[in-house]
Amino acid sequence: MKMVLKLGGASLIAALAISAAGCSKSGAAPNLADAAPTSTPPANSTAPNLSVPQNAEDKMPRISVEEAKKLVADGKAVIIDVRGADGYKMSHIKGALDFPITRIESGDLKDLPKDKRIIAYCA
Repeated sequence: MKMVLKLGGASLIAALAISAAGCSKSGAAPNLADAAPTSTPPANSTAPNLSVPQNAEDKMPRISVEEAKKLVADGKAVIIDVRGADGYKMSHIKGALDFPITRIESGDLKDLPKDKRIIAYCA
């Protein structure tokens, strides 16, 4: 059980660090409310297969607004705003926690729930 918790924690740290790196490099990213669903198209889909080079941010799991709302409403996820206090005070998603990216980069995750999905955003 301890190994599962350590692996889960390590995965969370890695995922948040990659997300944080993308947020810090991308400047302004789209708002969560404006995000488009990102599910895999069906096999018979005619969606174009674009071969665009991926960076670390592109490899992060994405979630649609509808999925995020449902998970939060069901108590299965929390949303964190990683921009810092100034950005959070200016505007944030209702119910989001102010959790600066510097805390993630330093490994300070003690205030994040261990039993819920963490949805991070930086715009």
